[in-house]
Amino acid sequence: MQWNKIKLTFILAFLVLNVYLVIQLFPQEETEQIGLETESTASVLESVKGYQELSDEETETNQQYEATKMQFKAKDLEELPGNINFDINSGTELVATFEEPVELPVELPFDKETKESIDDLNSFVNEYVLHGEDYAYWGRQGKELLFFQETDKGQTYFSEDSLLMVTINEDYHVTDYTQTYIENFKKSENEEGWEVNHYSEKQAVKALTAKQYIERGDTIEVEKGFYPIIELSSKPNYTPAYKITVNNTKHYFYLMLPDNNPYIRQQTESAFINNLDLEKETETEDTQ
Repeated sequence: MQWNKIKLTFILAFLVLNVYLVIQLFPQEETEQIGLETESTASVLESVKGYQELSDEETETNQQYEATKMQFKAKDLEELPGNINFDINSGTELVATFEEPVELPVELPFDKETKESIDDLNSFVNEYVLHGEDYAYWGRQGKELLFFQETDKGQTYFSEDSLLMVTINEDYHVTDYTQTYIENFKKSENEEGWEVNHYSEKQAVKALTAKQYIERGDTIEVEKGFYPIIELSSKPNYTPAYKITVNNTKHYFYLMLPDNNPYIRQQTESAFINNLDLEKETETEDTQ
């Protein structure tokens, strides 16, 4: 009987010891794993071209901005060349059709990084588009040339409310364009309990690297601008965002919304244009 008690005591003691060792082991493994992940991210960033030149300066990123859509008026278009027919849809979208296709002052396709080519393209936009000087060339997708409006606060990206989309034919001549424009771009008033956070360019790149959007040896470029967000409002709404271009082909946007959670969005020209076409089809069906 005495031996059974001693044996039970040893079993209970070993059981308690095992539980204690397990409790101590798991936090250690978790800590080691976090350390490995941090080391891995830091190691990748050391090889990323363009990372060391980024700024550590923190700027607010979850402060919303709002704007109003400009109402196009026929009298404002009188200053533009007379070989264009204008159609103002709902007042806030302008569709311009050339009576005869117009040749661009630049040969397509061209290198986006060539300043001379960009300047030539801008000269065309300045001549034929209302407030053309406020649009910056983004890139080409098929027969569409995309330009996004630059406000006095900074560049907007992939917004249907601050867009110039120029259509070309098989001869690379312009046949028409669609334009929207925003005014009164300003900060929205902070909601109660809304804490404004600050993030740097390097923090944004680290977040993308941790999710493996940026890999060892990649080349990056970072620029701050404004990305559209969906609001239950008739006014266009934007949030500050870091545009991170990877290897000059992929574009990611790192933005913070009022819920203080970081968001990473990848956007492509084709997806953006397809969404615009889908919205127009839906509007057409609703009016029939």
